[in-house]
Amino acid sequence: MLLENKIAVVTGAGTGIGKAAAMKLAGEGATACLLGRTAGTLEAVKDAIEASGGKASAYVCDVTDETQVRATVGAILCDHGRIDILVNNAGMSREQPFLEMTVETFDAIMTTNLRSVMLMLKAVLPSMAERKSGNVVNIGSGAAIRGLPGSAAYSVSKAGVVALTQALGDELRPQGIRLNVICPGPVDTELFQKSERRQFILAAGGDVFDTETVANGILFLASDQSKGMSSQTLVMRGFNRW
Repeated sequence: MLLENKIAVVTGAGTGIGKAAAMKLAGEGATACLLGRTAGTLEAVKDAIEASGGKASAYVCDVTDETQVRATVGAILCDHGRIDILVNNAGMSREQPFLEMTVETFDAIMTTNLRSVMLMLKAVLPSMAERKSGNVVNIGSGAAIRGLPGSAAYSVSKAGVVALTQALGDELRPQGIRLNVICPGPVDTELFQKSERRQFILAAGGDVFDTETVANGILFLASDQSKGMSSQTLVMRGFNRW
């Protein structure tokens, strides 16, 4: 039980990497606080965790909405007393050639993938700083390390998550808070299966990871197995390029 009695918040917890992360953290003893926009999927994950003997709470929240984020984090602190671990996973992708992309689409991707991370951090970090303890795992992308053609906005948004992690990891180290980011390559999620860049990525070679593999990386960073590690990027890919 690497996370016994820890309180872990996971955004985008209803599907994909977020669901796998929540299941993994709960399986190691944490109480998983599940955030997402769809009550049904959150409740399904909560039921699955509880059926396995774990503990979970579900909170419907649009993490791009500052008011909802602050209210939800406040509710979690009221319900559980503290937040030990934050996994910023919620995200979106909309592949489109840059010259055809509208400003509105670019802004929507930046809002969902980067601004939401900022909002969650602004809401959660003060309580961590007050306790001089906390652990943040942000989910970036291989596209943040090497920009993906046809996904310029997504690449930029995830590169922003990497830079934000690095800056805050150094800034908040004196407060006892660790921040790290995972940059996975292709992962077998619904988002990837629907991606217009799927064939381009697959043609480059390497492996498509399952969500549990990424969840294992999240567990490593969220636990004392990575004690002392901060401001770092964990790249999870089976091939050098994409």
